[in-house]
Amino acid sequence: MGFGVEDTRKRPQASLKELVKKGSITVGDATDWLRTIYEIRFFEEKVFDLLGQNIIKGASHLYAGEEAVAVGSIAAIEHGDVIGSTHRGHGHCGAIGNKYADGEEERQNNWNQMMAELMGKETGYCKGRGGSMHIADVDRCNNLGSTGIVGGNQAPAVGAALAEKYKKTGKVVLSFFGDGSTNCGSFHEAMNMASTLAVPLVAIVENNLYGMSVPFFGSEIEGAVKASNVEDIAVRASSYDVPAVIVDGQDVVAVFLAVCDAVAKARQSNQMTMIEAKTYRWYGHSRSDPRAYRTKAEEKAWHQRDPIIVLREKLLADKLCSEEQLDQIKDKAFETIETATKFGIDSAWPDAADLAKDVYVEETYAAEIVESDKANSAKVAEATAAFEAAIAASTAKTKKEATQQARDQIKSQFGMDVMTIGQAVCAAQGDELRRDQDVIIMGEDVGLYGGAYQATRGLLTEFGTDRVIDTAISEAAITGAAVGAALRGMRPIAELMYVDFVTIAMDQLVHVGAYNRYMFGGKAKVPMVLRTEGGVGRCIAAHHSESLEAWLMHTPGLYVVMPSTPYDAKGLLKAAIRSDNPVVFIEHKATYGQLGAVPQGDYIIPLGVADIKKTGTDATIVSYSRMAMWSLEAAKVLAAEHGIDAEVIDLRTLKPMDIDTVAESVRKTGRLITVSEGFCTCGAGREIAGRFMEYEFSDGSHGFDYLDAAPVNLAAADVPPPMSEPLETASIPSVETIVETVKKIVSG
Repeated sequence: MGFGVEDTRKRPQASLKELVKKGSITVGDATDWLRTIYEIRFFEEKVFDLLGQNIIKGASHLYAGEEAVAVGSIAAIEHGDVIGSTHRGHGHCGAIGNKYADGEEERQNNWNQMMAELMGKETGYCKGRGGSMHIADVDRCNNLGSTGIVGGNQAPAVGAALAEKYKKTGKVVLSFFGDGSTNCGSFHEAMNMASTLAVPLVAIVENNLYGMSVPFFGSEIEGAVKASNVEDIAVRASSYDVPAVIVDGQDVVAVFLAVCDAVAKARQSNQMTMIEAKTYRWYGHSRSDPRAYRTKAEEKAWHQRDPIIVLREKLLADKLCSEEQLDQIKDKAFETIETATKFGIDSAWPDAADLAKDVYVEETYAAEIVESDKANSAKVAEATAAFEAAIAASTAKTKKEATQQARDQIKSQFGMDVMTIGQAVCAAQGDELRRDQDVIIMGEDVGLYGGAYQATRGLLTEFGTDRVIDTAISEAAITGAAVGAALRGMRPIAELMYVDFVTIAMDQLVHVGAYNRYMFGGKAKVPMVLRTEGGVGRCIAAHHSESLEAWLMHTPGLYVVMPSTPYDAKGLLKAAIRSDNPVVFIEHKATYGQLGAVPQGDYIIPLGVADIKKTGTDATIVSYSRMAMWSLEAAKVLAAEHGIDAEVIDLRTLKPMDIDTVAESVRKTGRLITVSEGFCTCGAGREIAGRFMEYEFSDGSHGFDYLDAAPVNLAAADVPPPMSEPLETASIPSVETIVETVKKIVSG
């Protein structure tokens, strides 16, 4: 469409008097802007002082000097619109809190809770868990929250805007971020996604000229470099073919007018606009910053255009207020922050007993669901064995014919379908898309192509492009957008083609998704699924063959699920989609064609409940994913050829882990063998063994009390997965390795 950059600084702006006459604002609106600017300024000055006294601890990135951007932008939106904030977010939180305040008491409470949060007190917006860089009232003010990672908040804002568009709410999303963000890969991914998906987003770049100590576009200071060869960030909007506006970020009226226009475009036609607000931070990047990278003359010039001075002069010039009235506004703002400071100091500290509260949304399953899974699992195992026996005994001329005859036999005998793991994954997603209109799928090649492993095949035809969304190759944006959509009430399923690629998306998955609920005081839910696949078996080398589940198990706030059969894949994925927690669902690339029986009708498998695939008395083999099937094969060999009765436990969910089932089994057998395709060092097997060793039974005994031999951890070699087939095979445990290990531990 060839959008250009409009520099509003080069044309006359409407005066306050004209805006009042047109009915765009009231005099009360304008004076309230000034009061909010003063409140933010006094808040930041007080925070700077309290940091020096060590009353406020940690890092605080102050917003003083930039107040007009937050105040003007938030004045331009309606209740119900959404904002996303940054590590320099006090101004955004303060302005949006004031917008939602109904009267003086609520306004004061906004600043009380902000100050208490920075002091780490229980009465803070986030109960002291977020602090300065993660301050937000996420439930009452439609605030997506703020992130301490530069560039981390843009992709969730895109996802939030996608959710508003999908739900046809007519609401828009403002995404605030600094100039430093615009040199991050996540920025480009997010802006490109917002443009291609045409979502109602206004991207507001607060260009305060410096990313910590590095000037965005040069400095007079000798030795200072520059972060960019373009002076105006707005020109980058042409890369995404969206309109861009440059605005005087010191003038709240100019910001208000620019954002009003952008919001109207977003609301009416889902047109994203990028607004670059030229502004300046009075303080350094943080309190310890000596600001050696900029001159005193530069600071003086910007201070002469203080947002307070600019707005006061406008109010006086248009004779809307007297000096006395303006001073009264200033005094009232000062009093508000003084009261907030006392509130914070007098507030109680959080109770250490609540340390682990709100990491997850607490989930429970009715006893009948757990019992139904146990019964189904046994029937499925019987039906799958019958299916395999039917194929083995078949006299059909072709494998296809034999498979179909065996399928028909299982349906007749057991009332179950036989399908592959890939088909089960696809069926689970189809079921949930039909059941819940808030479920969507997004990712690379999930639509027209049906997924790299055909796990979304046919879903685009049935559900259309609004619900099955092909995206660019942008793992961070895909993951972050899923987080944002989940925060706005959707249940997105984001697919990353290989688990190896989660490394590119870890910031969004961990810092924005997994930590979100805890970091914002238990007020948020992130009901999303990140589907991916891992493991060796296709000779595609180190960047497409890893098993990274241990990385993900390490993260508080995430569930990690890895199925081993079609029955498990379907039931676990349906449960994951219905969960209110972020779930990483990892399939194994070498098992998509694995056939097995699956019950007809709707069912779920409870997350966090292991499955005993085979009972036994001599040793306990604990595994998951493909290795659970190999462990089962090994158990059959051990029983048939060596007289060893091994119990095989399929964890299915690695986090939360059903260590109770493992502990009861090992107490019975006295021996523990863990089997995993993940790397040996710091892997899942070590965690399983460690959890068992410290496990306390009801009688006060511990896991290690029941061991007749040291636990054995079978895992992948500590080498990047090799391509060559013999090396790839040698890099992971085999059925033969499991057999020999169990023989040795039992006979030893």
